[in-house]
Amino acid sequence: MRELVGQAVEAANAQASRPARIRAFAVLDEDFSVAGGALTPTLKVRRRAVLERHAEEIEALYR
Repeated sequence: MRELVGQAVEAANAQASRPARIRAFAVLDEDFSVAGGALTPTLKVRRRAVLERHAEEIEALYR
């Protein structure tokens, strides 16, 4: 799965300007859902909930 996402990132980066390129990404083990608390009923991301739940993965992206 990570390899497929990596290929998609490379394809997107080929068309993006240097400052807009994706430098790092993570593949999470779970989908965002309303029931899981990561999405609102209108399917907007609850950033605070995602930041709290995945703080370790997010921090690793910036190391």
